[in-house]
Amino acid sequence: MLEMNKLVIVVGLIVLTCNVILAQDGNQSSDLIQYDPLFWKDQLKLDQDQCLKIREINGEYYESLFTAYQEEKNDRDALRQLANKSLAQRNQEIWETFDSRQRKRWKRISQASITHSDQNES
Repeated sequence: MLEMNKLVIVVGLIVLTCNVILAQDGNQSSDLIQYDPLFWKDQLKLDQDQCLKIREINGEYYESLFTAYQEEKNDRDALRQLANKSLAQRNQEIWETFDSRQRKRWKRISQASITHSDQNES
């Protein structure tokens, strides 16, 4: 149980680190998948196969973060590079899961989320 709690904390820290790094990079692409699209599955009109595929992609992503942490926990730069690579792969795989209408919807949802969070920070 204690080991699982450590895992959850480590994965959470890695995800937060990736988000901070990406937020500092002013070149965020409009198709970046920062949030889990399953929260908006109804608005995106995801079918069951797409939901399953996104769950699989997310599972692989978190597994790769855990593996990266185990292999590179003493080297922050290497860990950051592996985490960024995993995030980029996750983003691309999820993006490819969407059809063209869902991509347009995702851009609107994502932009609204970014605008909302910017307003909250002010």
